[in-house]
Amino acid sequence: MKRRLPTRDVKIGMFVADIDRPWIQTPFMMQGFLVENVDQVRALQQYCREVVIDHALSVGEYHSRKVVERDAPLLGLDGVPKQHPSDVESRVEATRFLKVARSFKGKIHTRRLPHVPRVRVEDGRSRLESELLYLAPIVDDVYRALRETRVAIDNDSPLDVERLDGLVGEMASGVERNPDALMWLSRLKRTDQYTYDHAVNVSVHAMVFARFVGLSGKQVRQLGLAGLLQDIGKIQIDYAILSKAGPLDEHEFEHVKAHVRNTLKLLKAREDFDSEVLGIIAAHHERYDGTGYPRGLEGLLIPLPAEMSGIVDTYCAMTRERVYRGAVSSQTAMETLNQLRNTQFRDTLVDQFLQCIGLYPIGTLVELNSGEVGVVIQQNQVRRLQPRVLVLLGPDKTLERFPRTLDLLMRPETPAGEPYRIVQALPPNAYGIDPDDFYLA
Repeated sequence: MKRRLPTRDVKIGMFVADIDRPWIQTPFMMQGFLVENVDQVRALQQYCREVVIDHALSVGEYHSRKVVERDAPLLGLDGVPKQHPSDVESRVEATRFLKVARSFKGKIHTRRLPHVPRVRVEDGRSRLESELLYLAPIVDDVYRALRETRVAIDNDSPLDVERLDGLVGEMASGVERNPDALMWLSRLKRTDQYTYDHAVNVSVHAMVFARFVGLSGKQVRQLGLAGLLQDIGKIQIDYAILSKAGPLDEHEFEHVKAHVRNTLKLLKAREDFDSEVLGIIAAHHERYDGTGYPRGLEGLLIPLPAEMSGIVDTYCAMTRERVYRGAVSSQTAMETLNQLRNTQFRDTLVDQFLQCIGLYPIGTLVELNSGEVGVVIQQNQVRRLQPRVLVLLGPDKTLERFPRTLDLLMRPETPAGEPYRIVQALPPNAYGIDPDDFYLA
């Protein structure tokens, strides 16, 4: 089937769901995007031999729930061609593996995989809710394991790293199934211990980020484990310094920086501990411009996973309440990261992280143009500024007794007759809201 490339001013509308190489190795700033012009097509042809086009998320002539090419074989999970189903509703939503020829005169070939429902229902709950219920006790176990790690260090006992690694594996599987659910839990699960909250938050965000840029499953788990353990050396830092409300002096800061060395010493006591995880932990405070510690590495001397961990660590620290600084909204944290492009962090990684997390990540409190306040409960891969929002407060900021969900992509209308849109992100606990009370009850 031959297709002529559209002219530059024609909106194409294909949704690229996946590519045949890590996203970080391409100029594309997000995983999953609409191809809207011929320059993007050329870029895909330059960097990729095979991409995945999801016609259910595409727009215009490319949007379809039907088979795009009747002569393309329907493949089973075992790779064996199957007969095309006659029922349109049973046909796969996504057309997979769109092979893009490097020549503009080349052909576009497609083949399909069996239908997998985009949303499945279990016991009356959506996939997100089911995943939340499944993962919540696992996250609780992670917190318990971290507390036991603290006790083991205090008692100079061996660390149960195998248990933590197993729990990270469970979370990594959750990230693969539904990253929204685990991101949601990492924001809602709170204790009175910043260290534990931060460790879980970093671990989850690091795994979501790693999956987003196309790292291997092994690297996803390594980043998750590093996130959980990279600050355990702070246990050996004077608590009076860690809990100081004001800025640290030079001597105190040097004392705090020793937590990296302390962490590595604790983990190296185990002869079989993963050396690559140690490498991530050793360099997660290094910075692209050489201003980091402990070795002052700069540029590409910093391992990619370590730099990713550093970005996540910085973001998560800003969005959590600390003794010396209040939490900021995700939007403010993203703006700060954007200002650190090509200084503390590589610009391409900052771009990837911003696209991965989105301007309004899961759990973000937002104010709508109607005056209502809600919490983001699910990202929208097609339009990042149009997520699903659970409305918690009315226009007068009074509590909604029966919260409703708005899918902003569907352009629901306000009472004034205009489409709902997000006006601004709000800091955590704005108007005294605790999203946990509304969604995980």
